[in-house]
Amino acid sequence: MVSCSRRKLEADARRDVMSELPANVKEMILERLPTHEAARTSLLSTHWKDAWLRLGQLVFDSNFFTRVRKTKGYIDGKVPFVKIITYILLQRVGPVKKFTICINSLIIFDGKLQQSDLDQWYLFLSRNGVEELHISHHNPWERHYKLPFCIVLCPTIKQLRFQSLGFDCPIYAPSNFPCFSSLAFRSVVFNHNANGIVSTLPNLEKLDFRYCQGICNFKIKAPKLESLSITSTDTGPSFGVESRWFAPHLKAIKALCLEASLLLWEEDVEVASFPTAINLQVIKLHSFDFANEKQLMGVLQLLQKSPNLCELDIKAECLDDDIEAFSRLLKDPDSCIINQDLKMLKTIKIEQFCGCAIEMLFVKMLLSKSPILERVIIMESYYINDGYIVIKILRELLCFPRASPKAKIVIKGKVYL
Repeated sequence: MVSCSRRKLEADARRDVMSELPANVKEMILERLPTHEAARTSLLSTHWKDAWLRLGQLVFDSNFFTRVRKTKGYIDGKVPFVKIITYILLQRVGPVKKFTICINSLIIFDGKLQQSDLDQWYLFLSRNGVEELHISHHNPWERHYKLPFCIVLCPTIKQLRFQSLGFDCPIYAPSNFPCFSSLAFRSVVFNHNANGIVSTLPNLEKLDFRYCQGICNFKIKAPKLESLSITSTDTGPSFGVESRWFAPHLKAIKALCLEASLLLWEEDVEVASFPTAINLQVIKLHSFDFANEKQLMGVLQLLQKSPNLCELDIKAECLDDDIEAFSRLLKDPDSCIINQDLKMLKTIKIEQFCGCAIEMLFVKMLLSKSPILERVIIMESYYINDGYIVIKILRELLCFPRASPKAKIVIKGKVYL
């Protein structure tokens, strides 16, 4: 009897509790580890090796390459990272649902990446259930790596984030991005070869461009589009967004994030001719120059075209105080500051607020035209270094008449760029 109890105790002592965790718990643990640490768990036991081989979330970034090079037993340069990544992919016994790679880091540590290597990985992923694909190359001047056609037509991808690589997929393709719900492009040039792409993306909900050129060449129809973001610090013909490309998307979207200058710098852009954005609930404007009469006019007209707007978020850029520009708008009979209340607007947030007269008048106008407004959040500019000025701004704002009795005005601390 004693012998049996002893054997049971010895067996319990040898038992690996971690290895007996359910498969889904092991997967959750590995997903929260860096890829190089997740790979090392395969040394613990055959149970963890099976969990590693089934891991469907792989990240190859600078952290991965740095840590692998520091691993004991790794001989620098003898086994290229390209082969390591290929080996890890080919080991998979289940779908790779999320794949992230920083090409720039791979080149720095390896320097042996070829387009054929990328094509091999993309083909494998497209055939093994990939749902999220994040590809980045932080050198915008080196775009010779391309996105292959197998990714454009992949039926399982739902999210694609693509940075600083050449986008040159074949034109007249019948079903580009068939199941994508989210597309994010960073520093991508859409050349004229993409001009023939007029593809319907039936499931696309989020479309994001940042520092991109030739956006108007990327022609799509997205009936379910809810969020559109176009931001950049540059302006000019190659960066600008034509109204005929932009306006049709206003009919469906719920959230719009826009670099103010990208839409309003061109002479032929007339916001007043845009369709009513009946579903638009959130507008975020970057680098909005209050002193630019054309931008100011365009934004006021955009507000008038958004009857169900709930949230307005502005990152200001007011270097001059052109009070005459706002005065001219006040006298304009077609201006929204006279015609229409913002009946659904609840939240206003303005960053980099410096308290110049034109900004104050803009806030005054919004307060008088927002009957259900709840919060006005003012984040002071980093230019302000006098607490007395902040108090003065707050006092003046509090004196403005408000259409909403619930409206509260809050000034928060500096926002440093």
